[in-house]
Amino acid sequence: PAAGPTKFMVGTEQGTVVSCNRKAKNPIDRVGASYIGHHGPVYALQRNPFYSKYFVSIGDWTARIWMEDCKTPIMNTKYHNSYLTGGQWSPTRPGVFFTIKDDGTLDVWDYFYKQNDPTLQVQVTDQVLTSMRVQDGGKMVAVGARDGSVTLLDICDGLSVMQTGEKQAISAIFERETKREKNLEARQKELRLKAKKAGGGGAEIELDN
Repeated sequence: PAAGPTKFMVGTEQGTVVSCNRKAKNPIDRVGASYIGHHGPVYALQRNPFYSKYFVSIGDWTARIWMEDCKTPIMNTKYHNSYLTGGQWSPTRPGVFFTIKDDGTLDVWDYFYKQNDPTLQVQVTDQVLTSMRVQDGGKMVAVGARDGSVTLLDICDGLSVMQTGEKQAISAIFERETKREKNLEARQKELRLKAKKAGGGGAEIELDN
């Protein structure tokens, strides 16, 4: 819905995110861009409720943030020791999202303050967490586990109430990282073309992010 009534996204078991358009005139056009980013199934996928051209995908050991015009993620969480099994954006704060893992922990990421580590980590249970849902008001989070239990968590105001200047700051962060990633993509394409012209036989040159 955030991207309009005709567009939707699908995460595959192979770790690819596919953008689709159900109103496309030709069947072949119904499948648009593909984003390859995970080493296993995509367990959660959601557009940012404030900036719909950005979305988060959850799979393998990471959460990845994408901009729909880029083929590679613009931001990633660190690789965790435990497998990620779900996640969701905060509906009330554009820079906050939640992830759950198979070691029973819930992580709250607040990109308005820091990007390298979660702001809050809660050991909900010793069971694998399998599902989660954030209340529309952003204050309550329900987390489901493999043993059939559901835990309801109360989120503090600091993580659920919009902070002063947050929308502008998060927009600037996303735009900065998008520009950086597009520059890397363009440079990588340029190097591949040069290698091909030089008789490299299509050898690829990878750039470190």
